[in-house]
Amino acid sequence: MARSTHIRGQFKTKARPIVATAFGFEMSADKGVQAKNRLLVGELKQDSAFIFRVRGSSLDEHTGLYTNPAIQQVINEVLFKNKSDDAIKWRKYYNPFPRVAFALALTAIECAIDEWSSGSREMIVFKEDDYSGVFGSHLASLNEFSQAAGDLDLVKKLLEQVYNTGW
Repeated sequence: MARSTHIRGQFKTKARPIVATAFGFEMSADKGVQAKNRLLVGELKQDSAFIFRVRGSSLDEHTGLYTNPAIQQVINEVLFKNKSDDAIKWRKYYNPFPRVAFALALTAIECAIDEWSSGSREMIVFKEDDYSGVFGSHLASLNEFSQAAGDLDLVKKLLEQVYNTGW
């Protein structure tokens, strides 16, 4: 329990600045900037657009499913930054990268995006009770994508790439 709380907190802490930079959120008292931030939150959360490398104006126009660089950046910061980090020490458990850990990274990123929903960043505690449904949704989407891809094994290849890029 304590370990899962700690790792969840690390993902959220590392996601905050990465999300702000990667997606272009701005801290400002200016109402126009705040309105832009609120609009950006809506765009990123619509159809989980934040998981795509390139966001289009609709789901059909998004490209690069699960390859937004912010995802790898968050994972690297939490699990691959130092030689003593978990993914490096316990390679056999992290290669390919665990699907549940990938879903946790997506959930932490979404929580960091949620912090901007008022237009200014307001701290949201990354609690299991509040985000377990979001985590379950991301994990279910990964599983559905894996099943839909069938023999292509795209999710496994993605997770192997996540590990190799982090390592």
